[in-house]
Amino acid sequence: MTCFRVWRETIAALALLSVATLLIAAAPGRAAGAEAPARTASLTTSDARVHPNERITVRGRFRPLLTGSAAAGDDRASGVQPVRIQLRAFGAKHWRDARAARAGASGRFMRRVRIERSGHVRALSADGRATAARKVRVRSLTRARVERRGRVGRKVLIKGRVRPAGTRRRITIRVGGDKLRTRTGPGGRFTARWKPDRAGRERVRVRAAGNLVAAGSRAKAGRVTVFRKAEASWYGPGLYGNGVACGGRLKPSTIGVAHKSLPCGTKLTIRYHGRQVRAKVIDRGPYIPGREFDLTEALKNRLGMGGIGTILVDR
Repeated sequence: MTCFRVWRETIAALALLSVATLLIAAAPGRAAGAEAPARTASLTTSDARVHPNERITVRGRFRPLLTGSAAAGDDRASGVQPVRIQLRAFGAKHWRDARAARAGASGRFMRRVRIERSGHVRALSADGRATAARKVRVRSLTRARVERRGRVGRKVLIKGRVRPAGTRRRITIRVGGDKLRTRTGPGGRFTARWKPDRAGRERVRVRAAGNLVAAGSRAKAGRVTVFRKAEASWYGPGLYGNGVACGGRLKPSTIGVAHKSLPCGTKLTIRYHGRQVRAKVIDRGPYIPGREFDLTEALKNRLGMGGIGTILVDR
């Protein structure tokens, strides 16, 4: 009885194994040599970060799904197949066709595609296979400029544009130790106004934050010279040939100013009725109440100033 039971169980196990082998052989999509769709498509891009509207090269391959004679070793596709290059912007729900391409007999394809905003790119074959999506980030481009001259207590205009813009991109402006914040409007344009509280020359730097459309970027908006009012007189005749406090001798052609406390050699810009001259501190004075600067005669003549007057200085 024991031998008969062992013999019967062995026969049952062999029967079940035969049935399982037949079912696997007949299963659809599992023919010899067939590959899973996820392993039959590949895609690469020439760049992952691009400038606005820059073209990138998209290339890839849809490997043939081996059937029939291909299963016996023929690795050639049946012919040229259409391929669609698709883009999906960050934040978008659907893919859109960007360019059409054609895969050759080997399944390989290549196409140049213009990228307008950040997102993903993929390829879609005629039989419905899709490559893995690859991320492409667009760099934004920021341009900005500031008024070249300003006055203490008066607002200075700073404006510019970011492309591509998107919606209400955050803008940060640094100038004179202050930080201004604003946002882009239609077309990526922005404006800001800075109110200086002291004279001097200041650099203006702008930073545009990133968004779904494009990454952030920075820009230099230039320099602004901020002036303040000061009372000035002039000197020269009768003193030519005499020494000056900062070294040297005073001449009729000397361009410079006298000041009671600014360090010798300090450079400053002086404006008077639209005329502007760059000069430096060469002497001490004036010592008359209410007057801050003494201009040399040559400097006074270049500015077109008569006698005592109000000048604008950047120090």
